[in-house]
Amino acid sequence: MSSIRSLYIHVPYCRHLCNYCDFYKVRLSDARTQFGDYERYLQRNWERHESLRAQLGLAWEPLETLYFGGGTPSLWVRGPEFLAQKPFSELRLATGAEVTLEIDPGAWDEASLRAWKEFGVNRFSVGTQAFDEDFLRVLDRTHDLASVRVLLGRLAGENFSVDFLLGAPELTQPRQIERELEELLRYEPRHVSLYILQPAAGYKLKTKIPDDERVGAEYLRVSEFLRAAGYHHYEVSNFARPGFESRHNLKYWHSKNVAGIGPSATGYFGLAGDTGLRYKWKVSDAAEEREALGAAEVGLEKLYLRLRLSEPFAVREFYADAQSQGSFTSLLEDWQLRGYCHSEGLKWRMLPTGWVVLDSLMGELFQRVTGEAGPS
Repeated sequence: MSSIRSLYIHVPYCRHLCNYCDFYKVRLSDARTQFGDYERYLQRNWERHESLRAQLGLAWEPLETLYFGGGTPSLWVRGPEFLAQKPFSELRLATGAEVTLEIDPGAWDEASLRAWKEFGVNRFSVGTQAFDEDFLRVLDRTHDLASVRVLLGRLAGENFSVDFLLGAPELTQPRQIERELEELLRYEPRHVSLYILQPAAGYKLKTKIPDDERVGAEYLRVSEFLRAAGYHHYEVSNFARPGFESRHNLKYWHSKNVAGIGPSATGYFGLAGDTGLRYKWKVSDAAEEREALGAAEVGLEKLYLRLRLSEPFAVREFYADAQSQGSFTSLLEDWQLRGYCHSEGLKWRMLPTGWVVLDSLMGELFQRVTGEAGPS
């Protein structure tokens, strides 16, 4: 029987709905009522999830990773108390499990933070986004720089990650990205997640967003800066001190089983015959939408995810026949000449310069393998 060792729980509430964020979220106006509704949703959601799990023949094992995302999970003050009750109390954490809580400056208090740590949270993901007062305002964040400093100071010595957003609308003065990062790194985050602003159609500052070329240049500047500061650029959007890579996200990127509950949460299970199932929970009735993935789709997804990682890979991991291996190798050799990857014996490693144009490279890959055998 296949096992589940990772779980994601989505907590959708935020005090303010930032105008660029496209995750499912709801404005928190009445915490007692809304979190009561949410907890009842989770109870129903869990029952549906257990039915799905049993149907697929999967078994819970002690969790190696548990991630609370949102939304703003740090606003769920009753969370640790609720999760200590059945049926969630039946879940067990493995020794040394990574338990992450997303937390925003200005959206936490000392008692709640202490309760989450007693529950088992040992990693925090901080929604900083910028370290400049003007850009915090233009990014529609409700916290100010003083709140960022208070939270990061409180987390000193803890295992925490910070979010940093690129592609912000341009102001009169150019953004001093390296200066922001210099100040941010004084708090010694173990991990940095880099995001590029992807606004919705109605985003009011869309005309002031820099073009792809300028955003790509920003991305490479940040990558160079953080690597020089001792951070490992281990995934397209993620940097870590050695040993502090996000173990939960690596589960996704390695196509491992990750369960998901909460409104709009998604999960993925690998099934027999190299097939897979991705599911997403509706926000109203806790029913799931399912997407069955065939072996070819799973193979292509594994290839795409591997290209997002700095880990070296061998062509034969993804293509079994000699013709496809030769075609992919030829393409990688072309990418190497263009500075997008480099070879390490029989293996290949992607470079930040390739990640900047990864979507374009995937288009080249799909065109090259058209008519050939799919990934094995």
